[in-house]
Amino acid sequence: MKKLGWLLFMLAIVPATGFSQTDYPVSTIFMPVVFDGKFAFPIETPLPAETLSLNLAKKTEGLTLNNHSLSQNQFNYSSDNQINYSSNYVQQLRQQVQHAALWKNNQPAARYVLSDLLGVEDERLVPKTSLRDIFTVEYELEKSDFDSSAKFVPKRRYWTKTGSSLLQFSQNYISENWYNGGVGNLNMQSVQNYTANYKKDKIQFNNFIEWKLSLFTNPNDTLRNTRFGEDLLRYYGDLGLTAGKNWSYSMNLELKTRLFRSYKENSGERIGSLFSPLNINMGVLGMKYQLETKSKTDKYKKTTISADISPLAVQYTWVSDKLVDPKRYGVKEGEHYLIVFGSSLNAKAVIQFNRQITFSSRLKYFTNYEKILVESENEFNMALSRFLSTRLYLYGRFDDSKGVKRDPDLRYIQLNEVFSFGFNYKW
Repeated sequence: MKKLGWLLFMLAIVPATGFSQTDYPVSTIFMPVVFDGKFAFPIETPLPAETLSLNLAKKTEGLTLNNHSLSQNQFNYSSDNQINYSSNYVQQLRQQVQHAALWKNNQPAARYVLSDLLGVEDERLVPKTSLRDIFTVEYELEKSDFDSSAKFVPKRRYWTKTGSSLLQFSQNYISENWYNGGVGNLNMQSVQNYTANYKKDKIQFNNFIEWKLSLFTNPNDTLRNTRFGEDLLRYYGDLGLTAGKNWSYSMNLELKTRLFRSYKENSGERIGSLFSPLNINMGVLGMKYQLETKSKTDKYKKTTISADISPLAVQYTWVSDKLVDPKRYGVKEGEHYLIVFGSSLNAKAVIQFNRQITFSSRLKYFTNYEKILVESENEFNMALSRFLSTRLYLYGRFDDSKGVKRDPDLRYIQLNEVFSFGFNYKW
């Protein structure tokens, strides 16, 4: 207990009250880790009057404080070697001179100085003492090992990753012949997007994944309280080799499926489930066109256009669930898959009018010269804040394959319209 009492006395009481000696000592625990030329204590800290003795006043000669250089002729000394503050100027600087005197005589108490940091030179010349040597930091590399004239070249990033997350309340209209089934409703919708693009020299590899899911209550369905409106997991990727300005040789791959089971209203008939259907579309030996324009006055205003043209393409449809009617998706009765050869076009356009308003459109066209499949997605997004937005989405589809249900008015045209409001975050 005695040792603990002496330790508290030395570390707390002594530094706070001070010594009435010529050189006012300061405990190292009150010194900054790095000496930067500033005062050890806040300038408002009161110090004993004898701190600034004749001896210390002489030692502070030439010290710069607030752009004022101090000299001995600014002080009047009495016979007992104490300073008489006769001028208003000295009266104003009295407290600053006291603290400056502390630094002048206790610089070695700081562990490091600015010159100890790599690439920084200290203008003050701090005398080397045994106390300072104790706290000297040893570096594995010497300063001479670094070439100060060499320029720093950051490591190039070949991958660019972005994404967005959307959770909104929405009003949904679905035509009667929509290929995934469903009815118009008010629902909660979730849309998750992720993009990872790679570019190095002439090689480009782009990847896009999206997941759409909407859940709603249907009072007309007496068998189920809730139903899935939109259920889609989609991947699109393309691999390209630059051929010239805005053009590249490319291959593309698209995969689409749903995740959850879906049933016909008021019936146990299953109309879809995982990999029922699974749609795979591959474009081989094609060309890709890319164009991006940016405004010179507004950095958020830009237009991006891309198009994959594949004269040779393959479309594969697979229905794995035996309880799902394959004819609904163009597969012949008694079979579970369909392979069709033809040509395809995949195009995308994104127009960013400003920081808040964006319009995006996607077009897919496939034909085997006997039937046609066209998909057109159009989305108008207006951000109200960083996390809130309103969204208008229109998905049009044309499919004249055998077995596809016709609408009395729209015939082979299928529509899915969504108007939503809620959370939207991009990263």
